[in-house]
Amino acid sequence: MAKPRSVTVENPGGLKAALNALDEVASESVLRQAAVAGARVIHAEVKLRAPVAKGIYEGKQGKRPFGFLREHIIVAYDDEQSVPGRLASYLVTWSKEAFYGRYLEYGTSKMAAQPFLRPGFEAKRKAAAAAVGEVIQKKAKELSGGR
Repeated sequence: MAKPRSVTVENPGGLKAALNALDEVASESVLRQAAVAGARVIHAEVKLRAPVAKGIYEGKQGKRPFGFLREHIIVAYDDEQSVPGRLASYLVTWSKEAFYGRYLEYGTSKMAAQPFLRPGFEAKRKAAAAAVGEVIQKKAKELSGGR
């Protein structure tokens, strides 16, 4: 059995301040900032990969100029997957106006899939994780007084 060790704190005020700063780093605000930073990296890649039609589509919903889907790729907060104060989840998806993005991504019985969302995620997931880590490290450094 290991021997118990004693610890002496010479600066209890400094320790308390450091623990409070650590608590601030794990706050919901910082988690959201970090999650958004990662989502933005993926968002940029998905927008680049989104297919662009060669002409103006005119359907029941009205005219859709070329590049419409690309301009309607969004980052949205996922309320169902998020846990307040612990987990902030964001989605990179298409807006309601660009509903047909799902048909392009997954295909239909009459059209082959032209995936862009999943390949964009796969291509940038490491960069997105790095962006999340950078935000957390920056905030930790900021709150610890640059140490």
